[in-house]
Amino acid sequence: MSTTPNRRYLSTHPWITFSFSADRVSPRTWVLLGEAASKCEHLAGSAMPPSFAEGLNRISLERGAYGTTSIEGNTLTEAEVRDIVEGAANTPPSRAYQRQEIENLVSLFNDIIQECLPDNAPPLSATRLKAQHARLMVGQPAKEDVVPGEFRTHDVLVGRYRGAPPEDCEYLVDRLCEWLNNELSQLGDDPALRTPMAFILATLAHLHLTWIHPFGDGNGRMSRLLEFELLIRAGVPVPAAHLLSDHYNKTRDMYYSILEQTSVRPGYPAEDFVHYAAQGLVDGLREQIAQVQEMQLSIMWQSYVHDRFHGQHTQARTRMRDLVLALPADRWTPIGDVTTLDRGLAEAYRNKTSKTVTRDVNGLVKMGLVEKQRGRGVRPRVEVMSAFLPPRRDPSAGQ
Repeated sequence: MSTTPNRRYLSTHPWITFSFSADRVSPRTWVLLGEAASKCEHLAGSAMPPSFAEGLNRISLERGAYGTTSIEGNTLTEAEVRDIVEGAANTPPSRAYQRQEIENLVSLFNDIIQECLPDNAPPLSATRLKAQHARLMVGQPAKEDVVPGEFRTHDVLVGRYRGAPPEDCEYLVDRLCEWLNNELSQLGDDPALRTPMAFILATLAHLHLTWIHPFGDGNGRMSRLLEFELLIRAGVPVPAAHLLSDHYNKTRDMYYSILEQTSVRPGYPAEDFVHYAAQGLVDGLREQIAQVQEMQLSIMWQSYVHDRFHGQHTQARTRMRDLVLALPADRWTPIGDVTTLDRGLAEAYRNKTSKTVTRDVNGLVKMGLVEKQRGRGVRPRVEVMSAFLPPRRDPSAGQ
C-alpha cells in the first residue's frame, strides 16, 4: 500500500494519522474507562431471568437505533421505533422510508452481533463497510452524487468541515481497517487494559471514519455502526455496546461541537472525544446496572417472602403471601385497591369483607413485611433486603 507524499490528505487533513498515544488520555478519563470496564464485567456476569435479559437487549437495541437515526434527522419517536423493533408498527406511507431506515439499521446491528460474537469474525475491510452502507441506504431518498455501497468521487462539505479528498478515500479506509484489525489483535496483551483500550479504539474508529467521510451520505450512521462493531468484537456486552449512540443523540449539540474541535484545535485533541464518550458510556452503564440490581432485589424479595410463609398452607396465609408479593414497590397502594392488583387476588378476596383485607394487612404489618400509613395505604418493606447486603459506610457522608 503506497504512502507516497503525493497523497493530498497529508496536507489537507494532517489529523488523520491512524495513531494515538494512550498518554494523551487524562487520569479522569482513565477512571471513567476503568469504571466502564468494571460495570461491563458486572453486566456480563449477572444472571438474569430470560424475560428480563430479552427486555434489556430489546430496549438497548431500540435506543441504539433511535439514537443513531434521530441525530441525522429521522423524526420517528422512540415509541414508534419501539413498535418497529417489536413488529407492531403502523407507519403511514409518507414516512415509510423512515421506517425502512430503522429496519435497515436494526438488521445491521443484529448481523454484526451474529458475525462478531464468535471467534472467527471476518476482518474489517473497505469492502465490508461498503456492503454495510449499501444495506443502510436501502429505501432512502435518492440524492445527487450518493451511490449506496460506493465511496464518493467528489468533494463534500458538512457544515464547516470538508471531508478528505475523494481520491484518497479508498486508500484511507483501507489504512483505517488495517490499523483497527492490528489493534484488535493486540487487545489481549494486557487483560487489565483490554476493555478500556477497546473503548478508546472504538471511539477512535468512529472519529477517523467521520474525519475521512468516505460516503456521499450516511457517514455519521456508518461511524457509529463501526464503533458498535468494534465494541462487540472486543467482548463488550451487547446492551452496553448500544449506549454510545443513545448518548450522542441525547447530547447532540456537544457531540457535534467536540467532533469539530478534534480537527481544528491545536494538537487535534481526539482525547477530548474519548473523554466525552467515556462519560456518556459510564452514565448509561450506571443506569443499566441499576436496572439489574433492581431486578435482583425483586427476586430476593420474592424469595424472602416465600421463606417467611414456608410451610404455611392455609387459605389465609396463602392469600397474605400473594397480597404482599403483588404490592408495587415504588408507590403506596390504598387499602381499598389491594384486592384489584391482579386477578388472583381479586378471586381470593371475592367473597371476603373489608375486615378480612384489614386483618390480612395488619398481619403483614406485624410480620414486618409491609408498612401502613393513614391516608396513604400500604407498601412492601423491600428495604429490609438491605440487611443482606455487605455492610459499608455511606460514601456520601462527611469525613
